[in-house]
Amino acid sequence: MDTIVILDSDKKWIANYKRMLASVQFPFDCRFFYQPEDAIAFLTEYPVAVLACEQDMSFMSGKEVFDMADILSPDSVNIVITENKDVAKTLETINGSRVFRLIVKPFFMAEDIEKPLREALEVYHAGKQEEQQYEKKKVQLEALQQKLAKLSGKLEEKRRRYDGIFYAASGIVEAALDTACAELSQKESEFAKQACGRMLQEFMGCYLFGQRGWNGYMKYLGQLFHRPQQGCVFQAGSQAGEGVPPEIIDKVGYGMFLVGYLSQQLLEEYQVGAALKGGEDGYVLQMLCRFPQDKDVFRVRSAAARQFLGHLAEKILGSLAERMAAGVNGQGFAIQLVYGIGGNRQ
Repeated sequence: MDTIVILDSDKKWIANYKRMLASVQFPFDCRFFYQPEDAIAFLTEYPVAVLACEQDMSFMSGKEVFDMADILSPDSVNIVITENKDVAKTLETINGSRVFRLIVKPFFMAEDIEKPLREALEVYHAGKQEEQQYEKKKVQLEALQQKLAKLSGKLEEKRRRYDGIFYAASGIVEAALDTACAELSQKESEFAKQACGRMLQEFMGCYLFGQRGWNGYMKYLGQLFHRPQQGCVFQAGSQAGEGVPPEIIDKVGYGMFLVGYLSQQLLEEYQVGAALKGGEDGYVLQMLCRFPQDKDVFRVRSAAARQFLGHLAEKILGSLAERMAAGVNGQGFAIQLVYGIGGNRQ
């Protein structure tokens, strides 16, 4: 039960408080004191919800009592009781002591003290609820911070692993490119190396840290390659239904990335369409890229550089699929990839 302390140096008023509260059957634990030191001793030992204190007492003012209560019982809600005609002194107490209500004596109705006490109790409980919610949120925040620290550690570990594999593999690719690009100019060779690095980077992302899922790939690839206002269209759909194995989705996602990336790097405008179909023996990914015939849309002028990147992408796609078919004409190119279940290449 909540405890209320009422302090007044006038014993007659103490008797009035008791009588008034008894007349309304006030259902709380009220402790009455007429000596400030006794009230302060009680605050030291027990939790107090409301402290109602007379402002003008002989040995200690109400403000001094409230100042000590702020240290001993900081959650208590303070009420000033006064018949002091010194307005400045009363205002000093109200402004400096977290006073919730002011009760002016004399009063003769029980509700004049009962109502302020009940309202003070409501404020006390509201504060306790906020404190509990704060503590609960604090615990939740600490738990989230711990999870974040663990995730940060895992991400940092992945990043180090990713960087190590990427730089090692990119070194091998660049070494091979130094030989393969011998027929290209220095500018074309640099472009080819940058493109290969991006392909390798995406490969690492798909196969080491992939698992985006079909919808995740659709959103990701759309953000990269779908720019219809610039004449660049990338659309894909699936007729394979649910239950496509994650390893197949990652291969399909990387395959669509390669075609989208190749189109983006080589063409100013393009229309890329991709469709995934499923069957008992595996999955088929069909991709088609078309580009305008009535204007020059090639970003890369060198036919040798375009052919080099096309052949490289074709070899990568073929190495990840069970079977592949590809064709090129003056209007674009088409690729079909078959991914087997269980027996497909890794």
